[in-house]
Amino acid sequence: MILVVILALVAHVSYALNDMSGALATRKFDGKLMSLMSWLLGMAVYVLLAPFLWNHSLYLWPTIVGLMTGAILGTAFPIFLKALKEGNPTLVGVIAGTFPLWVVIFSVLVYKEVLSGAELAAIAVITLGIVLSALHLSRKTRLHNLFSKSTLMALLVSVMWGIGFGSLSYPSNEIGWFEASMLSSTGGTVISMAWLYPQYRGRLKVSLKKFYIYPVANAITGVAGVLAYTLALTKGNSSIVAPIAGSYSGLFAVLSYFAFKEKLTRIQVGGVIIIIIGIISLSAIVARS
Repeated sequence: MILVVILALVAHVSYALNDMSGALATRKFDGKLMSLMSWLLGMAVYVLLAPFLWNHSLYLWPTIVGLMTGAILGTAFPIFLKALKEGNPTLVGVIAGTFPLWVVIFSVLVYKEVLSGAELAAIAVITLGIVLSALHLSRKTRLHNLFSKSTLMALLVSVMWGIGFGSLSYPSNEIGWFEASMLSSTGGTVISMAWLYPQYRGRLKVSLKKFYIYPVANAITGVAGVLAYTLALTKGNSSIVAPIAGSYSGLFAVLSYFAFKEKLTRIQVGGVIIIIIGIISLSAIVARS
């Protein structure tokens, strides 16, 4: 079970870097265009890896679910980038990062996963830390920003990510972790091409040449995160993997402090510390099981 924790932590760091590269990109050019380029480059990475990692046959329902998870994630990512551009990036990142809570609910209801009292307590601590790390705005503006359009979009993204990442457990265990991850990327790429390519095809090549560093970094960190996540799902329950992997919002908040010069209040610092305590506690519990 130690491997589950290590893989979840790899996904944790990868997702934080993925969100940061997306946030930085939205300051330079259109977020939807960034999303399209990231999905296309990510698909290219999977094609390069497939000859070495593809080991299983495909079956109908796991394949359909794998593609559907990609469609959900592919729809959510442009919304997330738009929210990052229009709103406070730290707040948006933290709210969207609450998706592990939805994964846990999804896994308990759909997969009938059972959590011990200690595991539930650790997950509750992580969730509390995520919420507190979002409360970094001044008292005067906090409520206004919490109910702004950008934060509502972030909440929508959180739910969509929760359903998407929660659903990945089924194909990962049925047809293989790499196969499930690649199918998810395929579904996301198809949605992105159908939705975004017609309006950006004239700008795609020029923008990729000019801003390539952002989508390349986003694609690599995104692929690394999902691969680590799906492999972890084959070793442990998603209701355990998701809170560790998905609580990267605390790390994202710290990165935002350096990238966007956003001040961290004592409440936010406390939230980050609580997230770390929750992750260590949950990891210790999982490692002993």
